[in-house]
Amino acid sequence: MKKKSTNTFLCLAAALAVTGSFNAAAADWKLTLDENFNGTQLNPKIWNVETGKRRDAINSPEAVDVKDGKLVITTFTDEAGVTHCGFVTTRKKFFVTQGKTVARCRFSVQPGTQVCFWAQSPTYGKSGDPAKAAEDGVEIDIMETTGLMKGAYQYALHRGSYKPGTHKSSNQKFPGIVGNEWHDYGVEWDDTGYRFTFDGKVVATNTNCPGSKVPEFLMITSESTIKSWNGERPANGCGAKEKSTNKFEVEWVKAWERVPAAK
Repeated sequence: MKKKSTNTFLCLAAALAVTGSFNAAAADWKLTLDENFNGTQLNPKIWNVETGKRRDAINSPEAVDVKDGKLVITTFTDEAGVTHCGFVTTRKKFFVTQGKTVARCRFSVQPGTQVCFWAQSPTYGKSGDPAKAAEDGVEIDIMETTGLMKGAYQYALHRGSYKPGTHKSSNQKFPGIVGNEWHDYGVEWDDTGYRFTFDGKVVATNTNCPGSKVPEFLMITSESTIKSWNGERPANGCGAKEKSTNKFEVEWVKAWERVPAAK
């Protein structure tokens, strides 16, 4: 088990005027996912390693490892100049519906690379109307960072479709430089909105985006572009896998669903 660093969290908490706490052991919650990444491969009943071209790279099983009690995604460039990313999801296998989820993560990211722990709806953008996001689902970026953030991170919420004019989003960047340390990143949502947590404390709330009412699957991913909002990828790529510093590590993921109150 990794040790937590308290200094960066204290700075982050002070900057954000932390309000509230995140009590995962509350009696009205049922633990539905308790993934500790034991063994040497992902549980195929829960996880997919998706493949194929995405942005200026390919999603590749070669970028995904399970070892030493961690999921490790390494974004790297092979000898042919192709950049490999890891795209791990619970698509079609596991969902959270107006619940909460937390992952313990550590990351080191180069410009041109984006890593994210997020949730997505299979029916996202179905109506194309941001006002109907509760019924269509919301992209919930719980912990998102790029090489340009230099160890900081943000949350983001996307609704409507991804087409201009039918897309709305909101985000908040957190100032603490936390990437090289192990921390817990989470979100809880319901009809009232979203509460984002850092090491068990609520650090941001969003009541403007409709609370998704539909099942959301979980995603742990890296993505890479040659030049985009996440920066410019080095001209010679990200380096071979054994030398790449583009690492996204996850020690565990947990999820809970609400238990109806007893009548």
